[in-house]
Parts: sequence; structure tokens; C-alpha cells
Amino acid sequence: MKMLAKLAAVTLTSALALSACGGDTDTTTDPTTPAVDETTAAAPAPAETEATEPAPAGEAMPAPAVNCEIPEGNLDATPADLDAAEGEITFMTQGLKGTFDDFFNKLIADFQAENPGTTITWTDQGGSDDFDTLMVTQASNCTMADVINVPSSSILALSQGNFLLNLDNKLPEAGERFVPGVWDSLKLGAGDSHTALPWYFGPFVTTYNKAIFEEAGLDPEKAPATMDEYFEFAKQITEKTDKYAIYGNTSWYLIPQLRAYGAKLMNDDFTEFTFASDPQALKWVTNMAELYEAGGIPADSITGELDMSRAFGDGDLAFGTPNASFLRNVQANSPAIYEVTGVGEEARQDGVGSLFNGQFIGVAATTENANLAAKWADYVTSAQNGLAWAKFGIDTETAVVFPVTTEALEDPSLVGSDTTDPFNAARAAAAKGALDAEAYLPMFYVTGAVRQALINNMNLAISGQAEPQAALEAAQAEMNTLLAQVR
Repeated sequence: MKMLAKLAAVTLTSALALSACGGDTDTTTDPTTPAVDETTAAAPAPAETEATEPAPAGEAMPAPAVNCEIPEGNLDATPADLDAAEGEITFMTQGLKGTFDDFFNKLIADFQAENPGTTITWTDQGGSDDFDTLMVTQASNCTMADVINVPSSSILALSQGNFLLNLDNKLPEAGERFVPGVWDSLKLGAGDSHTALPWYFGPFVTTYNKAIFEEAGLDPEKAPATMDEYFEFAKQITEKTDKYAIYGNTSWYLIPQLRAYGAKLMNDDFTEFTFASDPQALKWVTNMAELYEAGGIPADSITGELDMSRAFGDGDLAFGTPNASFLRNVQANSPAIYEVTGVGEEARQDGVGSLFNGQFIGVAATTENANLAAKWADYVTSAQNGLAWAKFGIDTETAVVFPVTTEALEDPSLVGSDTTDPFNAARAAAAKGALDAEAYLPMFYVTGAVRQALINNMNLAISGQAEPQAALEAAQAEMNTLLAQVR
């Protein structure tokens, strides 16, 4: 069957405009993974499809609008024949070549040895502001790799366009190995189907300067457990010391902190932003504005560099990066500060679980080799290889990432024996909450220009140039306008 592309000019133009926003996060540095910032490019509007009704799981998936023939069997409900996997496929990662070559070269070699007659060609696509648009364009033009590693916003855009295989059909047992809260919250395809396998993530933690805590009269061995405590500690540090409490550039942690505070960003069907009327959202921005006015936030950090590890390493900032991986920068550049760095779990209100904000593996709906592509996707995300990937980051001190399979997360090797070391303590804190993690779907929508509208308005409120409630209302209005354009 032949599916012809029907890219509506106005829709594609809107998508490109949203992804080409100024001031977005540098996509080569993600606070939670060694790949790229998964909230940088706007999720583009999918190409128009020829399907009229989404197919429920267990039935044929809708056909994507593409300009090539789709192999017969790709869209039906028949499971992939993994025993018949042979031939060649391409595998694209995002921003991993050059640093993690040893791991992937071995992974590919092992797979090919176990499956004679197969060839996996590894490619890599670096991050960019228009990454999601690029992936949708490749998918509609049938040039996307057979198996892809992409962040949440890309998975959402590709899933909405039916550009990824229905994995409930092709790998019906794959979901059993993943953390239930993550797997159950990732029904992004037609008929609430799964179109991607969660691969890895870097759970948020709390890092802080114990010397500043002690100077402020706080227990240096006790990290804030809730967001209420987080702001209470920050205000006490501001009042009792001449140090700064919190870094001002919120690009990496704004949405996770709103979530951790219990704010509800969107309505139940994810068609509209509703946070302007949420009391927890108002509390967050009000607390930030009060801290800024009191001198608890460096004025130049509001639009400063994204990575706060340098500012933390200077010794004048109480709370550091939420990303355990960046502790290695502190260790290398500021060993004295590293020695007094405390680590705790992410501060979250009661009832708020750990956040899965990670990377995914998907299979192109147009792949010419669905059996091999499905088998490779299954292999990469297995418990064994997920654990190997995490341990590689630990052993090489290149990243602190965690697999998303229950079996791998329960392996004691993920946590170092010496938890007095900040890096190992961060691993232990991250591992503790990982088994209860869940995906947070608003993060899939707060990308590109939508995300920038939120950040810009919050910055105005934090710096005293707008009232908190007015800033929330302005941000919500802008974001809903942009979301409507994409839809």
C-alpha cells in the first residue's frame, strides 16, 4: 500500500515557527541525562493522516501520511517474528556518539554475534532547537532511522503522527519489565497504545552546601523533604547568611518543581493549560519572587548560564544542580566545595512521586525490517542491557543514569558502597525513588516556544517586573495560543 504525504503548509509552518524560538536550552546539555535537553524543541504538529478513527490496542494501527510504501504487516496487530530477525537496520541515538562509543560498539557487536546475519548501523543526531521538526520531517519522508533514541517531545510528535510502530502489537510482552508507573503513563499512540520503550533517565536529587546550611542554623545532614521545606530553608539561608540560596535560571527545573509542589499544569485531557488558577503554582512563583527581592537569588542568574554547577562550585550558593551527573564538574573544578556537598532525594510534596523524564526507543512505522528493528529495540531496553548502560556511566564517571526496568533498578550495584561520597550519595538518593517513578505528560507539551513563554513570564514575576498572578495568567494565555496553533 502507498501512503502519500499530505503535509499541510500552514500546519508545518506553525510547527517550524514554534520550534525556532529564541533563548531555548542548549540541547547538548540535559540536566537529567547524558544526551540532550528533551524539553527544548516544540513538539511539531503531525502530518495529516489518512486514518479517521484511532485503532484500539490489538487492532491495526492507523496509517501515517508518508511518501513511501509501508511494508505489509507493519501496521497490523501481528507480533514481530523475533526469531526471523535478519538483514540490516540503522539505529540513531541522540547526542551519544563521541562519549559512549565503547558501550555501543560492544552492544552492537554482542547482538550481531548472538544473531548471525544481522547488521546494526549506528548513527547519531545531535540536539538542536528544531530537533522534533527534523524527526517528523524525516519520518514523513521515510528517511528516519529504523530504530530511534529520542526524548519525550519527539516521541509525542511522532506518536501523534502515527510514525512509530504500535509496540503493544509488535512486542506484546515488552511492557512487563518496566516500572509500572512509567509504562502505564506512556500510552501516547492511537487507541492509548505504546509507541516507545522507556530506556533510561536521571532522577532528580537535591544537592546543597552543608557549610552554608550550618552557617544558617540548619542541620547540615538534612536535606529538605518537601517543597515547603525547600523554600523555608532557602529563606532562612537568605536571612541568616550573606550567601545566595537558589540559582535563578529555572530552565532546567521549573516544570519539575511545579510538579513537585503539587501544581496541576493542564486539564485532564491535555488540551489546555490551566495552572493560572492553581494555588500551588502561585505559591511557587510567589516564593521565588520573595527570595529574589530579599537577595536570595543572584540577579544575574535569572538569564545566566544553564549549568549551575559553576556557581555552586564558587561556594556562595546553597542549593546546587538537581542532576547527579553534574556533581562530577564540582568534583573536578571545586574539590573543596565537593567535600562539603550534601545530597538528598528530590524535595516533593506528600503524595507526589518520583519523576521519569528520560529517553525513549521507538521503531519507525516505515521500517523495511520490522522483525530486526523490533528485536533490536527489545534488546537495547532489556533489564540486562539497561543495567549495563547504567553501570557504564558509573564505571566511567560519565553519567548517573538509571534503567527503567524493575529488575535492573533492584540491582545493588547501582548504588555505591561509600555513600559518604557525594557522587555515590546522589546515586543512592536517585535509586531510592526510581522504582516509584512515573512520566509527567505536561512535560511532553511544555516544549519550545510554549516552554519559553512560561519561562519568560515567570522570570518577569521573579524579578519583580510583574505580579505573580498576572504573570501566571499571561503565561497561560500565551501557551494556550501556541498549543492551539500546533493542534
